[in-house]
Amino acid sequence: MKMHVKLLLCLVAGIFLLLPFAVNAQIAIDLSMNRPNYIQFEKVFAKVVMRNDSGHAIAFGHDEKLQGDLLFEIRDSQNVPLKKITQATPPIVGTILKAGETKEFIVPITRYYNINTPGKYKVMAYVTHALFKEEYRSNDCFFNVSEGNLLWSRSVGIPEFLNTDTKPKDDSMDKDKSKKISSRLYNIKTIYEGSRRVYYLVVEDDNTVFSIKRFGMEIGDEQPQFDTDNFSRLHILLPLSPRIFSYFVFDIKGALEKREVYKKTNTIPTLVNDPKNGSIILAGGELAKQGVDYKDNTEERPDKPDKAEKPETSDKPAKADKADKPAKLQ
Repeated sequence: MKMHVKLLLCLVAGIFLLLPFAVNAQIAIDLSMNRPNYIQFEKVFAKVVMRNDSGHAIAFGHDEKLQGDLLFEIRDSQNVPLKKITQATPPIVGTILKAGETKEFIVPITRYYNINTPGKYKVMAYVTHALFKEEYRSNDCFFNVSEGNLLWSRSVGIPEFLNTDTKPKDDSMDKDKSKKISSRLYNIKTIYEGSRRVYYLVVEDDNTVFSIKRFGMEIGDEQPQFDTDNFSRLHILLPLSPRIFSYFVFDIKGALEKREVYKKTNTIPTLVNDPKNGSIILAGGELAKQGVDYKDNTEERPDKPDKAEKPETSDKPAKADKADKPAKLQ
């Protein structure tokens, strides 16, 4: 399949190289965001739909006459344009748009811009190409970034068997210093989507945001439960309805270790902390059956794969300084 794409790209490139003039192209671009509201440090994705109305096949390649880019312009609440944090651009080399064809691109724009300051933002996409007489621009989109409202918080120590930061680098180091306990902070925050609150788990320390997980929405007056166990894992019991509850267990890096769904019987599911050993058990209710007792909403699952990241998984986010507000996210 890749060989066929390369051959087609070379064929289109050969045709363009014979053209002594620029194509009077018409490219329609539609821009949309995956959500209107985000919590601080969350990844922000934009969807760009590009339609080729030029009457010619348009190829994006490395050759001088095939060079083109998909770019963005983002402005803050003061209408000040944001500077890019990298020289990289969304990868579209190898893309061929046949005449009349439409293609969709999902772009994590937080990979290219620092959008961590709370406020309202305006974003616009545009495409350039060596054969275009002008750039083609999309509609404007708006979104909000907020710090969120703190609902629950707990600081936990990192278990010794998981903590590599406390090991001495050499024998000359003071062994007492190696016994200092590193800590990690679990914050449960909320933001509003319409009239309902959305729950987020933010795992961080003084310097780094390690993970942000969106794990559910508020259901009426039902309140979630939170607790930590003797291994510093976070347990969450989230009502999905008056009878159905999601049970999550997260580790200190924010990775999801367990997800189960329970239903109310003559007893109500609840988190119980064993005072003797600090373990957490879920008491009451019974396991629910998917498709019988509930429908699985993958949009709110913290373990759902992020398809939008697949084309760019080779770029790993760097460990972040919270003062600069990019984050090391799982």
